[in-house]
Amino acid sequence: MNMEGKKLKEKKEITNESIIKKHMYWSVAAGMIPIPLVDIAAVSAIQIDMLKSLCDLYKIDYSKDTGKAKVSALTTATLSKLLARAGASVVKSVPGVGTVVGTVSMAILSGASTYAMGNVFVKHFEAGGTLKDFSSKNFKQLYEEKLEEGKELAKKMKGKYTDFTKKRKGKEKEETAVSKLKDLEKMKKQKLISDEEYDKMRSEIIKNFTED
Repeated sequence: MNMEGKKLKEKKEITNESIIKKHMYWSVAAGMIPIPLVDIAAVSAIQIDMLKSLCDLYKIDYSKDTGKAKVSALTTATLSKLLARAGASVVKSVPGVGTVVGTVSMAILSGASTYAMGNVFVKHFEAGGTLKDFSSKNFKQLYEEKLEEGKELAKKMKGKYTDFTKKRKGKEKEETAVSKLKDLEKMKKQKLISDEEYDKMRSEIIKNFTED
């Protein structure tokens, strides 16, 4: 392989990795949707979009129907067994702890499945394969290996996503409290409320902000 060919290969590796990582992150987020079955539909759509992106990268003809069929053939059998074992999506319908357990399981499995699927198709495309001649039977072992590898990566992604969500909620809570205090200050200056009402309402706003 000449230098230009090597550079092109390296560029593709970087790009296909970024495609997989991006869609894996989205899958982890979609797996955290607290509504049973809606999460599965969202993850499937993300995986199909990832396949289209990989086909575009490798200049491979893509059709939505073929894409759906190939994704389903590769992920359904293995992932269905794992989901049934974990009860990941359906268990979300159980009040209280069911939502928490189901969300955690589904988020990790969704991310891992997307990671495994992406790596399988990259392997196939790198070998000169196309979407039409792809056979899930030939990649069952690789898919399962990458699925296990993907679980560990998905756990880390879920942690980062959860931390980001908490920070975002904390920021929104802070902005809301500041806005309410400013409005309260205006009401006091305009003599729309008494000093006693101001102190009581101000204490309530601060109390709500400091509570978890």
